[in-house]
Amino acid sequence: MKHIFSAIALLLSFAGLNGCSSGEHTVNLATPTEVVSENVNGPKVCIADVSDNRLFIGSESQPNLPSGEILSNDYKARAYARLKNTLGQQSGSLLLPEDSSVAALVKKTIAQAFADSGFQVVENAAAEDTDTIIIAIDIKQFWTWSPLDKINADIYSDIELDVYSQDANGQKKLNLKNRQTQKVLTDTKTLYRKATEASVANIYHLACQKIKTIFKN
Repeated sequence: MKHIFSAIALLLSFAGLNGCSSGEHTVNLATPTEVVSENVNGPKVCIADVSDNRLFIGSESQPNLPSGEILSNDYKARAYARLKNTLGQQSGSLLLPEDSSVAALVKKTIAQAFADSGFQVVENAAAEDTDTIIIAIDIKQFWTWSPLDKINADIYSDIELDVYSQDANGQKKLNLKNRQTQKVLTDTKTLYRKATEASVANIYHLACQKIKTIFKN
């Protein structure tokens, strides 16, 4: 019996050392590299609103949905990944720094996509300024996760945004959706970060493609 307890203690110790640790971890995300636009005198755009409408209802049975141990407003604004331990259980989360948020990161990424597509991005627009395109962004999904059915399951980063525009010519909408898959041997916080950054970069490039065809027509 003594040997059994020793084996259990050793197993738990190994899991604690090698798995993703529990708790909240601040890990910043890099934004895509800026591309120099050939045309900087295009239409003016103002990103007036970014709404983070993610629903934090995930659980052990639904790791693909945002979740957390304590769902404070600050946590929900900054969280972007849920980790798991070597026992295949949800354990810990990745959050952006305290001076940032998922909404701020999305705004910066989409603003950069507009700027690199030849638009003039302005911070504010007067109500009577009919020449400026007003942009609103709805964050439907922004979450990095891994299935819990096996230890070395792939890491997925899902991002989906709805981008709405309003100008003198009416309203337009574009949907930006991406899933990034990260192959892993052992889960680490770095791999979750890399998967998320790659997904953000794909959203940026997708936005550049769609902006040129939708918002300039």
